[in-house]
Amino acid sequence: MKNILIPTTLKQDTLQAVRTVIKNVREDNVKIVLLMISEMPDGITDLLFASRSSVETSNQEQRVLDDCRRYMDGLDYVSLRVHHQYGISGPLLRNIMNHHDIELVVLTPSFKQERASIFRQAVKLLVTCKYPLLHIPERTEELALDQAIYVDNSPANISMEEVQKMLSREFDVRVVSQTKLQQGQSTEDLAPELVETIERHNIDLLVETRKTETRGWGAGRIEEHVSLAEKLGVPVLSLVDN
Repeated sequence: MKNILIPTTLKQDTLQAVRTVIKNVREDNVKIVLLMISEMPDGITDLLFASRSSVETSNQEQRVLDDCRRYMDGLDYVSLRVHHQYGISGPLLRNIMNHHDIELVVLTPSFKQERASIFRQAVKLLVTCKYPLLHIPERTEELALDQAIYVDNSPANISMEEVQKMLSREFDVRVVSQTKLQQGQSTEDLAPELVETIERHNIDLLVETRKTETRGWGAGRIEEHVSLAEKLGVPVLSLVDN
């Protein structure tokens, strides 16, 4: 896996996301892109000024950014890039992903919990895009992913063997368990059973599939499963199955 996008408002879990990514990457020359988005300035003058200056950060946000950079000091196989973006839309986000050759998006709890409309729109666009999404839970510090459970969202076009091959290309993860959803069920419906299985088999990653909207990025309503990682206490990797 080459390049990874982490949308962020520079809360502490941004550092947790960076640590998790670095702990589990298998390739050299990996680029982590921190995406910071802001509302569009009110007028043309403000927009011209904003395009020539960096986005202001609070002392606390700057400390998080500095911590990320310090954590990566001496790591010659991974680099960090900060991308500032005014406004957000499907075409804008698509261009960002293409420009940076993004192959994985990591969503933090703090970013998904932001209430401003621009962040809610960004999450909606990402949940309905074609890219793999890794949702990390709040309690993640620096997690080495090892064993996974695959939740088969029937009817799915991806078998357990195919999921294992996909994971093996990017992570040192083995799929050690599988469960199948019945018609009308969602992954959240199985949360109690999944928690028990996760604890019994020392699972540290849940893999599920999702359908993307054919009408375009962000065309459908946002799904509730964005909070699943927090409910289960393990990262959730969501793969596109169309």
